[in-house]
This record gives sequence, structure tokens and C-alpha cells, in this order.
Amino acid sequence: MPDRDDDRTALDRDLARLAAATARLDADDRFTDAVMRAAAPAGERAAAPAGDPFAEVARLARATKGLAPDAGFTDAVLRAVRAAPLPAPARPAVADGIVRAGRAAVVLTALAAAASVAFSFQSQRQFDTAIMASVDTLEASE
Repeated sequence: MPDRDDDRTALDRDLARLAAATARLDADDRFTDAVMRAAAPAGERAAAPAGDPFAEVARLARATKGLAPDAGFTDAVLRAVRAAPLPAPARPAVADGIVRAGRAAVVLTALAAAASVAFSFQSQRQFDTAIMASVDTLEASE
């Protein structure tokens, strides 16, 4: 049963794969300069914000909204991403099977224990009957 950490790990692996595929691509220096000028306008603090990081991301998104790389760069990124090998699907772990089969195993174990107790009582009753028959035989022969 995957949990949220497994999802983050898968996302991190996918992002790392895409980063490796596009590592050799560089945007045009004019585009990079335009983004940097828009993201840090004069008069604003140059240091990282101490408040809400989402507010800073929203400010950067508004500041760079009108900027876009040229079509050649976008095409190069998409070609690199499509050419990147997809990871092999992960093999299911043994623990996943145990978790899925856990409830059924508990029920089957409880049924086996109940059957064992019933068999034990029946065997004890048969044993007692056999002992009593031999004791009766001994008393009769005396």
C-alpha cells in the first residue's frame, strides 16, 4: 500500500530523469536576462523572502507572465524529454503482497485455530471413552 512518501519519491525520480534529459540545453542569453530583469525589479529586496514562499512564486509568475522562450528552445526541450528513456516499472515489493493478503491470512489463521480446538476436544472425548472402556473391562475381570 503506497503512501504519500512513495508518491513524492516517484515524482522526484521523474523530475531527476527530466532534468538529466534537458541538462545540456541552454536558453538564449537574452531570454535569461529578460527573466532575471523581470524577476528582480529595481527597488525590491534582492534577498530571499522570509515570509510565504508561495507569495514569492506568485510574484515571480506575475512578473514573468509575458516572457516566453523561442519556439526552437521549446522544441529542443520536448525532443529531449521524449527521447529520455522511461524507467522500468517497479516490481511489486513482498511487503505489498503481505499487506494485501493480511486480512485473509488473519481470518484463515483464526479458522484454523478454531478447527484445531474443536479437533482437540473431539480427540479428548474419544480418548476418554477408550480409557473408560478399558477401565470397565479391568473392573469386570477382577
